Amino acid sequence: MPEKTFVPCPKCGADLPPEASFCPYCTESFNPRTELHPPRRAWGRVLRRVLLALVLLSAGVGLYLAGLPRVYDGLGEVIYTDRDGTYQLVLARPENRYQPVSTATQDSEQGMEYRVPVQLYINHMDSGADAGQLFLQKVAQVTVEVTPPSGGADTITCTEPAPHDAFPGAALVTLIDYVVQEDFSSQVLWTLTMDNGDVIHLRRDYQFQLIQTLDYYPEEYPMETMGELQAMVDHIESTVDLPTVVNLYLPPVTYEGDLVVEERSINLYGTTAGGRRTTFTGSLRLDVDSNQLITYLQGIDFRGSGQGIAVSAAARVWAEDCAFTGWQTGLLGYGGAWVNAIDCQFEDNEVGFHFNSTGTSVSHTMYNDNLFRDNGTAVLLQNVPTDVALNFQDSVFSGNGTDIDNRCEQPLDISRAIFE
Repeated sequence: MPEKTFVPCPKCGADLPPEASFCPYCTESFNPRTELHPPRRAWGRVLRRVLLALVLLSAGVGLYLAGLPRVYDGLGEVIYTDRDGTYQLVLARPENRYQPVSTATQDSEQGMEYRVPVQLYINHMDSGADAGQLFLQKVAQVTVEVTPPSGGADTITCTEPAPHDAFPGAALVTLIDYVVQEDFSSQVLWTLTMDNGDVIHLRRDYQFQLIQTLDYYPEEYPMETMGELQAMVDHIESTVDLPTVVNLYLPPVTYEGDLVVEERSINLYGTTAGGRRTTFTGSLRLDVDSNQLITYLQGIDFRGSGQGIAVSAAARVWAEDCAFTGWQTGLLGYGGAWVNAIDCQFEDNEVGFHFNSTGTSVSHTMYNDNLFRDNGTAVLLQNVPTDVALNFQDSVFSGNGTDIDNRCEQPLDISRAIFE
């Protein structure tokens, strides 16, 4: 017969059968206890899985977005960084290539055609060195557009961006051509698309303002003699504020003596009538600030006696259909001036046209349709503000001792000039 197995009473220790639930020795009843554990909630596991998925998704989105092309947009300036360094892209002026010009105002005469440059400079941020050529190697496309005027007869266009001889430090230049009939605003927008897909927008806001124009005619104002003409100039300089445009329409008389214009730009327009033409036998001195409007000289003969300078200009000057005959120097640009001569005659002068300016501005590169005849030196280039090529298209050089004395080694375009 098998031996019985007993278990102790949990209260008094007496031996009891394994199935016992009552102890007859201590009269205590008991039940075996089972340790209970709260059930695990299924949503906790789900939450952890969701959080893990979100972390992985965020990381993936971050990596994806980091690989997408970036868009940069700035008024006057954008700072751009790639693996090679950090660059300043800036719409600036030559006198300070690091200073953004985000807004500009152009004072303009009604109905006149104007052209202004917009220069893009690219600089290394750390050193300030020119980074134009290096940066443009990473650029797939560059475009420039201008916001057209809203209605009216105003017009504005721009040229394709390209390097320009007049601004050797600029990476690219666009030229804005416009005509103002009334005030209007516009925006110039540069867009550079990089090889990596990044897009850079650079903007400049323009305000084009119509300036007042005053015309003075000999029928209304005394200007028959040099004394009267000088008095008229002095009166205008003291009473007419800048930037008003002043046009003097001169009678077909011969002025004896010198004329000095020094406070502001005044345009002089000669006339031809009854076989006579507006003529100066003395010098015209233009000491106007070169930052003012261009001074226009048109339809005037300057006839000298072998001495002196017909026109000496520290101002910006545009001479057209004028004659310079019998002077030590016919037309001189000095100081900070830029001087143009179009369709003019330079005859029997020691020096016809003398450029000796150390300024930085360029008005126009054309010197076309001029006649240089029987001068000691037709053109003397001692100093020219920039290294832009001067174009003598269809100008005639005949009988001069020296046609062009290019002392400053200025770039020239004489491919269509005529040498006799």
